[in-house]
Amino acid sequence: MVCMICRNRMAQEEAAAFSRKEAVIMKTKDLPIDLTKHKVYSRNAEKCVRKLLRRYYDEKTADELWEKVQLQYCEYLKDEPALAGLKITDSIYDPILIFAWYAIIPDKPPLEAVQKDIYRSFFGSFDTLGRIFNLNRKPDNRLAAWIFRKANDIRVEEIRQFPESFRMGYCSYDKENGIVRYSFTQCPNAQFAKRHHMEDVLPVLCNCDHLAMQALHASLIREGTCMTSGCCDYCIVGDRNPLAAGYALCRAENGLLLSVKKHG
Repeated sequence: MVCMICRNRMAQEEAAAFSRKEAVIMKTKDLPIDLTKHKVYSRNAEKCVRKLLRRYYDEKTADELWEKVQLQYCEYLKDEPALAGLKITDSIYDPILIFAWYAIIPDKPPLEAVQKDIYRSFFGSFDTLGRIFNLNRKPDNRLAAWIFRKANDIRVEEIRQFPESFRMGYCSYDKENGIVRYSFTQCPNAQFAKRHHMEDVLPVLCNCDHLAMQALHASLIREGTCMTSGCCDYCIVGDRNPLAAGYALCRAENGLLLSVKKHG
C-alpha cells in the first residue's frame, strides 16, 4: 500500500514536471514576423526579459507573460518601418522587446531597479572589455575614435536606403585632447517611444550608454537626447580628462541621466 502511494505520488510529480516542460512557450522561429522586413531580438535581450519575469513572478506566470511579451513584440513590428537590412540591428530591435516587456507586465517595477539588467543585456561585454581597454590611454582612445567613425560612416550610408534609421549629425575627433564627439538627430528608439506613448521607459535604455562608457574608464558628457533636445549628443573622454571634471552627471525627474556643466 505504501509503495503504491509512493508510486502515485511520484507519477503525479512527474506529470507536473512534464506539464511544466511542455507549457506552451512560443519558439523564436515560430514568431509571426516578416523576416524580410524585420529582425528578431537577440538572445541576450530574451535572456534579460525572461530573467526579469522570473524575478517578479512565479514560473508559470512568468512563462505566460513571456508569450504575451513575444506577441506584443510582433504586434509592434506590424507598424514599424522595415529595418532588417541594417548592418547594426540590435540597437533597434532589442529595445522594442524591452518596451514590449514593460507594456505587458501587470506590476511595473521601478526602472532604476532593472537598469543594470538591461545594461548587461545591451553592453555586457563592456565590463570584460574594460579590464584591458582604458580610454584614458592614447592608443585606446584613438581606437575608440576609429570605431565610432566607422559606425558613423555605416549609418550615414544606410540612412539613404533606410530613412527611418539612425540619422547622424556630426562626428569629430580631437586627437590632441582625446575627445570623441558625435550625435544623432534621429533615433529610432525615441521615435518608437513617442509613437507608443512610452517616453517614460526610454531613459532606462539611454542610460545604458553612460554605464557602458564608465566600464571603459570613460565619461559620456551628454547634455541632451532626441527626447529632450534637437539631437542626442555624445562627447566621450577618459574619466581622468579635465573636461569630465567640469560636468556633473544628474538624474532628471523622468530618470534620464544628463550631464550638467558645473559653475564656479
